[in-house]
Amino acid sequence: MAGITPRYDICRHCRERFAQSGGPGRKKEYCTITCRQAAQRERDGRLGQRPPRSAHPLGRRIAEDLQALSAALLEAEYDGRPLKELLRCAGEVSREVEYYAAAAVHDARTKGVDWEQVAAAAQISATTARTRWTEGRVQERLKRRAAERAAVRQTAASPAPGRDAAEDRLLAQSAERASVKLASALSYLHRASDLTIKEVAEQTVLSPSYVSRILSGERTPTWPVVRTLAELFGGDPAELAVLFENVHGLGPRARHAIPDAVARLRAALRGLHLAAGRPPFGTVRKASRGALSTQAISEILEGEMVPGWEETSALVTALGGWPADVRPLWEAIHYAFLFCLDPVPEGFRQLPPAHPEST
Repeated sequence: MAGITPRYDICRHCRERFAQSGGPGRKKEYCTITCRQAAQRERDGRLGQRPPRSAHPLGRRIAEDLQALSAALLEAEYDGRPLKELLRCAGEVSREVEYYAAAAVHDARTKGVDWEQVAAAAQISATTARTRWTEGRVQERLKRRAAERAAVRQTAASPAPGRDAAEDRLLAQSAERASVKLASALSYLHRASDLTIKEVAEQTVLSPSYVSRILSGERTPTWPVVRTLAELFGGDPAELAVLFENVHGLGPRARHAIPDAVARLRAALRGLHLAAGRPPFGTVRKASRGALSTQAISEILEGEMVPGWEETSALVTALGGWPADVRPLWEAIHYAFLFCLDPVPEGFRQLPPAHPEST
């Protein structure tokens, strides 16, 4: 209409100046439909605006905790515990599954998976997937989970009467697994020593039946007995120390300097290797499904390398252990690297993020 001065705005996508229409309704934010659709695609993450890449998959760590929670539920079922406790265990598993799903989508998105692929995997629409697992919502869920885990750790650090029953169950399961590994390690050392049960009993002033029950896992010995047997069999008691501590819930609460933290992790990994019968590194590599090279396995177990968490987790799993049982030891090193001023021990180097597979 003559005499009306047109009003101009800047397009939010192309940043070009355009004239607003003079009609009623909400003013336009984009100069054309094309710009509006392009902006929507960017918001949806279709043009590369994906979450920043993470060195460690978030889903894997949650899956490790989910494994422990599922084991707690199975134990409760076998024990015939009341329905209320069974449902509470199931609720813990269900909540962790939801966290895992969000983390798994986040990990997939960082690898370049688009929303259509996510939707197909989840068997939902792309719109629902984008709404359910937006970056903001995923981060909020993971923050909530971190707060819950921190509360559990704080409760676990309090005196036993105030500790959560679920945490007690997880600790008990970890102790049981460590007991089996400790017996396996002692049994392997005993077989390698060529000593008979009678000879062991004579040299340790233990009864033959008690020695037999220790080696079969029916009895958990005190630390002096563990140390004596390990030395008699020609083994290193330090490799059994962490397993023994886990059996009795004696993991230290104080933070360690880097050399001590590294030594404890190495001893724990060597203890698992021992409990597995000291399989050749090539066998361990195959069990890791190519996640580790034979050279990396050798350097980790020989103490020449400080592994990252993915490598530690892969090695523990390949040796028949549970990553959740070893993670506190790795986190102690991680904390020390970040916050302590102690130098990295001479002769150690940190494992790079990935390894080419050795042949």
